[in-house]
Amino acid sequence: MSDTIFTVELPLVETNEELEKVKQMYPKYDSYFIASGCCRERREKFDKLWKKYKPYADRHFLNQIRTSFHQRSWEMYVGNVLLEKKLIIQSQNEGPDFVIDNVAYIECVAPTKGDPAKPDSVPEMFVATKPEEFRVQDVPVDKMILRITQSIKDKALDQYENWKNKNWFDSKTPFVIAVNTGDLSHIEDPGMPNVLKALFGFQFMQINVKTGATNFSHRNEVSKTNNEPVPVNYFTSEEFGFISGVLFSAKIVLNHSENLGDDCVFVNNPFAKNSVNESFVRLFKNWTVNKEDDKLSLKKNY
Repeated sequence: MSDTIFTVELPLVETNEELEKVKQMYPKYDSYFIASGCCRERREKFDKLWKKYKPYADRHFLNQIRTSFHQRSWEMYVGNVLLEKKLIIQSQNEGPDFVIDNVAYIECVAPTKGDPAKPDSVPEMFVATKPEEFRVQDVPVDKMILRITQSIKDKALDQYENWKNKNWFDSKTPFVIAVNTGDLSHIEDPGMPNVLKALFGFQFMQINVKTGATNFSHRNEVSKTNNEPVPVNYFTSEEFGFISGVLFSAKIVLNHSENLGDDCVFVNNPFAKNSVNESFVRLFKNWTVNKEDDKLSLKKNY
């Protein structure tokens, strides 16, 4: 395999105008792939990850990263993080993105903003360049949650169903979904990540004015623009108990932490049929969710 993920001839550029010309030369390629390949600093950062991940990449990786840059670069980053944590991983052309010996299957997803022409896509965040351009803008939380739930369903849940008929599949192996929401761009609620809102139905923080106690309002679904309901409660019942937990990051891979994995957070599924070993959970910042009678208790451990 190539020593770089940028396997097409991309010139280094210094201006946005030059970059736009290169993008026009490769209209079918992901714009982030082009931008990263045309910047020396970005190029070196991604190729450093590639050097370590290369032995584990499937045969489609270098072709697919040209058109699905966020998704495949996230997979590459997760691979680096697992290796940094001294875990023994396998990655094949078929099946989950990673098999960690005696630990879990891991499948990576990275939701994008979606097609701008469709009403449920996440709009670009407006960035002011001059003081007179400053303006208030809404954070499209529901649309971001819809993108997260859709990506989990389309890539992870549907694929898991397909794996069940394969000879290598072991129903007792924990299943973890690794989710990166960095491409959604908008600022997240610091007290409750969007991934948790998509899994547990959390919505707004509520404060008891007498005691100061806090909790979050809850909902079971979010409605699309056409009023079609979409569930946001995967981790509140046994229906999705085959998912053991989610490992997530809100940073695009380009902005990953200096210490690989410091930007990754794990949350367990309290209804999981196969729980992930605690030694794996402790490798990451994490939230602990427990069932208490008919309620769920959530604890942030970082």
